[in-house]
Amino acid sequence: MLDLVIRGAEICDGSGAPCYRGDVGIRGGRIVAIGNVGNGASRCLDAAGLVLAPGFIDVHTHYDCQISWDPFLTPSGWHGITTVVAGNCGFTIAPCHAADRELLMRMLLFVEGMPTEALAAGIRWEWETFPDYLAALERWQPALNVAVFIGHSALRYYVMRDAATQRSATPEELDRMAALVREAIAAGAWGFSSSESPTHFFGDGTPVPSRVAPREELLVIARALRDSSRGVVEIAPRNLLGTAEDKIQDQQFYAQIAEASGKLVSWAPLLHNPFEPEGALRVIDDAAALQKRGLLVVPQVGCRPLEVRVSFGSSSIATENNPFWRPILAKPKHERRALFASQEFREELRSMSRGGGWVAALGPSWNQIFLRWSPLDAHSAWIDLSVADIAKARQNDEVDALLDLSLDSDLSCQWGIPIMNTDESIVAQLLRHPAGLLALSDAGAHVDTLADHSFSTHLLGHWVRERQELKLEEAVRLLTEVPARLYGIPDRGRIREGAVADLVLFDPSRVGPTRTELQHDLPGGAARLVQGARGVEYVFVNGVAIVEAGQPTGKRPGTVLGRSGNGHPH
Repeated sequence: MLDLVIRGAEICDGSGAPCYRGDVGIRGGRIVAIGNVGNGASRCLDAAGLVLAPGFIDVHTHYDCQISWDPFLTPSGWHGITTVVAGNCGFTIAPCHAADRELLMRMLLFVEGMPTEALAAGIRWEWETFPDYLAALERWQPALNVAVFIGHSALRYYVMRDAATQRSATPEELDRMAALVREAIAAGAWGFSSSESPTHFFGDGTPVPSRVAPREELLVIARALRDSSRGVVEIAPRNLLGTAEDKIQDQQFYAQIAEASGKLVSWAPLLHNPFEPEGALRVIDDAAALQKRGLLVVPQVGCRPLEVRVSFGSSSIATENNPFWRPILAKPKHERRALFASQEFREELRSMSRGGGWVAALGPSWNQIFLRWSPLDAHSAWIDLSVADIAKARQNDEVDALLDLSLDSDLSCQWGIPIMNTDESIVAQLLRHPAGLLALSDAGAHVDTLADHSFSTHLLGHWVRERQELKLEEAVRLLTEVPARLYGIPDRGRIREGAVADLVLFDPSRVGPTRTELQHDLPGGAARLVQGARGVEYVFVNGVAIVEAGQPTGKRPGTVLGRSGNGHPH
């Protein structure tokens, strides 16, 4: 007796092969029959008109904290994600001494945009070591499958305490870090992550611990992975904001890490930079050359524009790094309101927006700054319009449009500014390039600034249906087989007999993300940006529906991968 038969779906099996119509039978959380499956099932689901795909895999999330208060890992599951990899960029909350919890939370505020009040109210600190953290994840019983990296900054601070942000490690400290990484991998960690990015620092400008480490330290830790049957190294690059040549230099060093560890090294992000149009293509071609030499260095590419959100009601990662706006947003709100109302300040913005350069020190042009959210119904007609279009419709200039709408909303409306990945002809080439890896959702981080957790439905709606730049079969392969294969996630990423029944049923004519909303649903009432999904009808994790008829079921059938019996044995 089968638990479930899905009948008459267009099966897109993840291999890239053409879709075909058929049935899939599931028993005990695994796929046991494909094709023309007979009767004899506890449940039969009519999937006519829907595409059945393997569950989507998101390898770049920061759900390490959110899972503590939200085991459903919303909203990723709504978008067909069935497996997530957390702990990227070296930012984890384990291992951690009890006395250092506040410090790690402050680090996550500035580098990952997670509100401290939400972290303080929501994290259940039930661990000190990394194995203890994995055990806590199992107790919390996630809705999705979760794999976790051990992060360099947390590891370094655990071993070196305050010296982690001040100096190189001693040989004894290096040995201790390497031993803890081996212990974490044995307990179920999926690998090791780090950051060399200049954008990662505490609020006072102090670099995060991983940035203080010399590169030899990365090589020592990489060698600790060599004898493990599992392990991926993930890194945020030193030359995140540099030229293509700078990124290629980073990539050549990551090839040394791949050689030292014998493992895949994935770095993020590789985005199209409008100031260097062909640069990203040169970098990914260099990665292809390394891969041909057997050095698995894989850049992560995104399918959405990198859009930052700015609200003049509070600071964000975008304005913290902006020398013009940072001191302004540090002023009390009543002073900001008075400043925005003054003609002198408005003329200053007009003057600095003439003759080239970024307008109002915010974006490349008024056509590339969009109103994305406002609490006022009166602003609904302007949502998703550019400042230039809003100004034309209101018959005033762009500075007045920007500041008047901001003042109307008590400075709470949000402006979206796409800054990278804006040339879709280049992005399409990056997505199709065999040396890359589709990722970069950052789900769980930058909660009031970015909303890229919907990358899977955006890919299917925008790049497949609307632009027809990718065939459906290839887009599904990028979301399933490719990350499963590169990250060594077994029995997932393909629809085949014996595979785990992580599956998505979606309507290809409707699939896509809904409009971004600001929701105050974090612990302590803090806000986050959320995109829902449309056209995703059913999502199964380990054979259990977490989305049914487009609605969450409240079930939590996920596993912590890497633990005994969950993906890899100890």
